Amino acid sequence: MAVDVDRAEAAAGSYGPLAGLGGRPAPLAVGYAEPAAESRFPVLLAWLAYFLAIAVFDRYAFVQFLGADPFSVIRENGILENAQLLAIVPALALFAFAGWRGIGAVRVAGALLAMVGAVICLREIDFAIVTGGIVWLDRLVAYELRDALFAGLGVAMLLYLVAQRRYFRPVLQLGLRWQAWPCAVSVLLLAVAEFYLDDLSGHSAVFWEELVETNGYFLFALAAWRHALLVGDRRLDRPV
Repeated sequence: MAVDVDRAEAAAGSYGPLAGLGGRPAPLAVGYAEPAAESRFPVLLAWLAYFLAIAVFDRYAFVQFLGADPFSVIRENGILENAQLLAIVPALALFAFAGWRGIGAVRVAGALLAMVGAVICLREIDFAIVTGGIVWLDRLVAYELRDALFAGLGVAMLLYLVAQRRYFRPVLQLGLRWQAWPCAVSVLLLAVAEFYLDDLSGHSAVFWEELVETNGYFLFALAAWRHALLVGDRRLDRPV
């Protein structure tokens, strides 16, 4: 019996385990329908609500700073410090979720940013609460232990980067997408707060440093939410 070689190869490339590597694209399964395009209005509404909430918070913090007790805004465990932790912890959880459930560049970027979030958490936590104000214990935990954890996370990030080096270009491409702008702006705000505003003196300088830093963390949380949505994305969340 004669065999049509071209048709056999096309079938193997379309339906077999080599689908997507050769031949015609694999057809959709019977009864499968592409999901309908997501309505843009609820997404736009969510974005507006998030940025409105940030604007309302910034105004509230500014009014409180101009009040009778400005130190209550900028002190440890004050309004701004607590808001920062409220943004960092969900961001850490969302990036960790992407690092756990993702497959390719989404997984690698999520794991790296989760470790960055852990470093930020360690930096912002006031360990004096944990140690009960005991001077020697506070010094041990806030300096020696914290520095050791920083070093451990730094080594872990470096080893992970080396192990996942084949994903360097896909992760870079992921970060250069315009949808990644919250992460880029977050890095910019945190850099301004750390390397410029931190060198200024006075209560006003401290307030602006903390406020800019807080907004950077708000955008870091937004970037984490956007990144977690990429888990399962057919175009981006795939192995290399």
